Amino acid sequence: MENSDIELFLHAQGMTPQAVTASPEDTLRKVLLRAAIIPEGKDEVLVFVGECEEALKEASDIEDGVDEHEPIDIDLTLDVLEIHRHRHVHYHRCHHIAVEVNFGGKTKRHEFSPATTIAVVTQWARKKFPNLDPAAAAEYVLQIAGTATQPRPSEHLGEVVSAGTCSIGFDLVKEITPQG
Repeated sequence: MENSDIELFLHAQGMTPQAVTASPEDTLRKVLLRAAIIPEGKDEVLVFVGECEEALKEASDIEDGVDEHEPIDIDLTLDVLEIHRHRHVHYHRCHHIAVEVNFGGKTKRHEFSPATTIAVVTQWARKKFPNLDPAAAAEYVLQIAGTATQPRPSEHLGEVVSAGTCSIGFDLVKEITPQG
């Protein structure tokens, strides 16, 4: 790795994130092709740079909010895209992931960027349910509805949704911590 090379993390649906290095002068398309993230000749791709935290700024009384995190032009260089600052690149077929979170018999909805972490969705959900005691909120985590799966806070929505879908449901549940 040359001193000027940039280490970045590539995220795609159904894949373990991969770390790659590239020159700041490389286009993002070149990096994604070299890592076999996008197929050759496919021009309609949605790629997001950075991690999206927009939902955390949303007022608690907003219903059905939508992130404004826009896909980028992959023909720009890593330098122009400031990959050295953002470092996370997300390839996804969906512009938004429609999320429903259930708690206490109520459901809250938001359309998140695929580049949003489970930690951000969890923080958003905790503040959206006024009947959740703020002192106890930290004990609650997201669990994929109808399963016992609790995604890690560092996972991104784009990695967690099922292939071929642009939506997911969660239950906000009390985290079970092993005793021992």
